[in-house]
Amino acid sequence: MQEDSDFKYINGRRYHNVESVKYPLPNDEEELDRLHLQHFLLRYVWQRNFSAPVKHILNRNGSKVLDVGCGAGSWMFEMASDYPNTQITGLDISPIQPSEIKPRNVNFVKANVLNGLPFENNTFDYIFQRFLVSAIPKDSWLDVINELTRVLKPGGYLELVEINPIIFQLGPVSSQLFTAVEKMHQLRDLDIRIPYKLRSYFEQHGNLENITEEKNRIPYGPETGKLGQAAIENVRLGVSHLKTYLLETTKISSEEFDNNMVVLVKELNEFDSYHDICCVYARKKGNY
Repeated sequence: MQEDSDFKYINGRRYHNVESVKYPLPNDEEELDRLHLQHFLLRYVWQRNFSAPVKHILNRNGSKVLDVGCGAGSWMFEMASDYPNTQITGLDISPIQPSEIKPRNVNFVKANVLNGLPFENNTFDYIFQRFLVSAIPKDSWLDVINELTRVLKPGGYLELVEINPIIFQLGPVSSQLFTAVEKMHQLRDLDIRIPYKLRSYFEQHGNLENITEEKNRIPYGPETGKLGQAAIENVRLGVSHLKTYLLETTKISSEEFDNNMVVLVKELNEFDSYHDICCVYARKKGNY
């Protein structure tokens, strides 16, 4: 159920209205469309929706799954359709998920993981969290992993997927844009290097075992075909949706920013650029 107090509006775009949360992207229809595109892009890159060995859990009647930072709901809706025996809970600070068409085995909880999860200990069989690099402050990651593990059942699996938001091997104009993206993350106390730290954070926890790290890339450039075009469109939309904040960082005019976006697409088509992505999953110690 959406309420006006859930949102604020800046330059015609709708955003979350949680003062303590650093997340800079809007949550309006345009951004929800981008999140759906990004979901299908990531499914293609990984060739699956999850990496942890949880098919036996998902096929068992009554298993409980938590999707943290579920956003537009793409992942949980698809998982709910693929695994109808599971009960999937999506959690997000913004109530933006479709409510009219949701599968019967999906429910949504409005909450902020940074304030603790509103669930009992040992509630879920599998917990999934993806791309919260721009939402979780640098010093909060260990606390978040601790909280996720608290609500995970012994023998259940925790899976985190993260991206370095800065693209490698960029052209000159794209480099300037992503320098601004990096500065924006620094000003918000966000850690762009989190994909490379997740495994270590899991190991520090002490109650997680069978820790596995899988690395991948989202490719751009002339040899990447339809995948590359979808990836470029995702970047174009994502960066343009950050325009309000990037104009503050770059000190350029709105018109110059828009011109740079055209060049960004051109350069991503020409250079062999890529995003680093990383998935880390582990089993909570104890008998299932």
